[in-house]
Amino acid sequence: MAVLVLLGAAVTARAVEDRVIKYKNKEVVTCTVTKADLGGVDIEQRDKTGAVAKVSLGAADVAEIEWDVNDPEWRAGMSAFDSTQFGVAAQRFQGILNDPEELAKIRAAAKPALYYFCAESLFRAGKLDDAVPMFEKLMNEFKTSYYIPRAVGSLVDAAIQTSKLEKVPPLLAQIREKGGEQKALADYYEGQMLMAKGDAAAADRMFTAAAGSTSVPATKGMALMGSAQCAIKANNLTRARDLAKSALLAEPPASVAGAAHLTIGDALVAEADAQKLSGEALQSKLLDAVLEYMRVVEQYKGDKRTEPEAMLKAGDCLQRLYKSNPTARSADRHRALTMYNRLTNDSRYRTSRWAAQATEAIKNLR
Repeated sequence: MAVLVLLGAAVTARAVEDRVIKYKNKEVVTCTVTKADLGGVDIEQRDKTGAVAKVSLGAADVAEIEWDVNDPEWRAGMSAFDSTQFGVAAQRFQGILNDPEELAKIRAAAKPALYYFCAESLFRAGKLDDAVPMFEKLMNEFKTSYYIPRAVGSLVDAAIQTSKLEKVPPLLAQIREKGGEQKALADYYEGQMLMAKGDAAAADRMFTAAAGSTSVPATKGMALMGSAQCAIKANNLTRARDLAKSALLAEPPASVAGAAHLTIGDALVAEADAQKLSGEALQSKLLDAVLEYMRVVEQYKGDKRTEPEAMLKAGDCLQRLYKSNPTARSADRHRALTMYNRLTNDSRYRTSRWAAQATEAIKNLR
């Protein structure tokens, strides 16, 4: 009888069905991920007969891993994360991490992802003081995890936001020594640091090096966007738009696509100012810019690196449209206020510098 019970349990055991999404053709592989490291993502695939094939994928070939974890808190956390409710997501993931019994139930291969999504949720919720230690814990306990480059990216962003740029070089050295794709990422993040310091020329050299040494769409797209921002700083608006369009043609991840549309919007506004446009010519250029910014807000929402800035700049363009002809374009005043209020009332962004600027803009429109 005991044997039958054991056999029954084996037959009804729940199969793990992770989903690995590749960069190439966005192919989705249903499998069990047994390891996700910088050196490779190891998976097991079962055919209809139950036979298992073990495959190792290059980490640089994997765009995303959707973990199949049979834990209510994990599932609730991922659902909140995917719907940009980052504060709720952080609470769910912290609930698992703070409960030794629940944490023990998470399979080893997925644990680095738990730390990463908890830290990233805190980061996107604006809780930098809590996010940074969690990212550091991930990097200390899972030194070769697939999620290390992503953690470094957020840590660099946090250092820039808090003006603690002295923390960036050690982080870059940590991933640069791993070589390969990690060196390209380190070059990109160094470019970001140099941009924060105001050295656009040096930053452009790092972005160019990163774009030229990677075949990963996300990294190449981010590097092209960095160079595009440098081009705007240098008032080379044609180059800026060309770089942004090149990134979009590569079918980059949503975060990079959002940055591309943001950059194109910036270039359009800069062109209007450089050419000292007025009247209908100015209005046409500003409307084109609004459309680019609104693409970020509506199509690529949830990315704190691009969405709040796009909200503010859409409001700014609408405000300029109103002021260009207050009688004919009175509705744009209301649209601008709506966009500013949308930004200042959003719990994810209300403490950001973009929301602070929106608050000042509202005062000027009242």
